[in-house]
Amino acid sequence: MCSATPPHGISSQNWVKLLKYWDSEKGKEDEHGEKMSLLALWIKAHTGKDGSFLPGTVTEDFVDDAKAKVEQLRLINPSKSQQELEDEAFELTMHGGEIPDRPTGYGLGVRKSDIYGVHALLRKDGSRRIKQRTVVMDSNVKEEMSALHKKNEVLEKENEKLKDQVQENNILLKTLIGQFSQIVGGVNDGKGSTELLNCAKSVLGVTNQQ
Repeated sequence: MCSATPPHGISSQNWVKLLKYWDSEKGKEDEHGEKMSLLALWIKAHTGKDGSFLPGTVTEDFVDDAKAKVEQLRLINPSKSQQELEDEAFELTMHGGEIPDRPTGYGLGVRKSDIYGVHALLRKDGSRRIKQRTVVMDSNVKEEMSALHKKNEVLEKENEKLKDQVQENNILLKTLIGQFSQIVGGVNDGKGSTELLNCAKSVLGVTNQQ
């Protein structure tokens, strides 16, 4: 969180150790033994004894942006503690909510696990994996829904065809039955012949095939 360049009189190795101490549970406590937020720790590391910001840096602008973000988050999550709000605001302002693999401003050899702790990284990685799995599951569900929707469309079209076929068959059946009745009536009245009767039977055969 601090400058990668150690202050005058402090070696790079000691500077890294100092940064690690500041990130330890002890280093994160204020003079009253209270645990400090990431934002408070940043301010402490970048201000002098009189509370003024170090010259030649953009720390003051960063802190102003982070504090504004704290107030925004407070409106969204009023139940969160001040420390939680400041931690989240710090990460959002510094990294857009993501902790880089190689945090800037800590010097060489410092990993994000050294700064944020193993448990914090596990929570981050676990959350990331859950999000990835959620994305995959969401994609699979959408694909299945799309496939079912297409299948339903096909079935609906087939049902429409069946309905049309049934309606057509009904019309044909009524027509053929009417014709058959006329043929049978003619035979009974002596106006028909055996040939007409055979024709009527053929008509019924066509109807049954439909």
